Amino acid sequence: MKTVFVGTPRFADIALKRLIRNGETPSFVVTVTDKKAGRGQQLSPSPVKETATEKGIRVVEVEDKDTFHNIIKEEKPDIVIIAAFGIIIPQETLDLTTFLNIHPSLLPKYRGPSPIQSTIIDGVENTGVTIIEMDGKIDHGPIVAKSKVKLKEDVTYLEAEELLADEGANLVFSVIQGEIKGEPQDDSEATYTPKISKEDGNIDWKESAEVIERKVRALNPWPGTFTYSDKGKIKILEGGVQEQTSDGPFGEIGKTYLATNNHIAVQAGKDFFIIKKLQLEGKQPVTAKEFLNGNIQFFGCILKSS
Repeated sequence: MKTVFVGTPRFADIALKRLIRNGETPSFVVTVTDKKAGRGQQLSPSPVKETATEKGIRVVEVEDKDTFHNIIKEEKPDIVIIAAFGIIIPQETLDLTTFLNIHPSLLPKYRGPSPIQSTIIDGVENTGVTIIEMDGKIDHGPIVAKSKVKLKEDVTYLEAEELLADEGANLVFSVIQGEIKGEPQDDSEATYTPKISKEDGNIDWKESAEVIERKVRALNPWPGTFTYSDKGKIKILEGGVQEQTSDGPFGEIGKTYLATNNHIAVQAGKDFFIIKKLQLEGKQPVTAKEFLNGNIQFFGCILKSS
């Protein structure tokens, strides 16, 4: 059986590595062409390309749906496994063979581009992965298999991504060993996730501390969560929640206070958000304690969204 693996970012790379460890090395992989990244804007290969090259697997790079269509038409694979590719695949290409997609949610819940981030922000612990046979609509095709995954309460995006990608690869591996048969999704149960933008990381201190803390875990490393003070832009890398004993807010929204363990407490719309680790623009990440050693005057300032 000729299988092809198609994907680009870290999620796809984790799945590819698991498939290889399971004994399913694809005939070749397809990924997007190298992109410019970093301050120097150097061309950088996708994580999938790096792993495939290291393992001696042929890599085909594509820039658009037409090039991808021609590759699949020419190679005639039996199964194409998709995991976070980055290019929308039209129906005429899907008609060429069987396309299986690894999606990190229990479809039809959390369709769309940000299921992992949205799951964490919503505080959902019971999630999972779904294998679908792709059709012309996004995350809409028949469900071939599902697997439930429980996330720990303080899970970060990177932790959830690794867990779900690994489970997804195990699941698709078991699927391709037997007969592939799908069941239609119940569209009435569908929910959708948005495309994440840089601005989504801009903290709104009017939100509850609980929601802000979830966003810190969900949106790091990209786009990251951030706020502004008289010191400029501050990235929030790790935080927590301190409940208030009486109805709040206790003080002005966004105001900073000294918390226990040399952490920084920020008045949110409900409760205090606790800053444990942060990074000033152009500086190295530091703990709140390290930051306060030279910035004790930070207390009492008002953090804002711009």
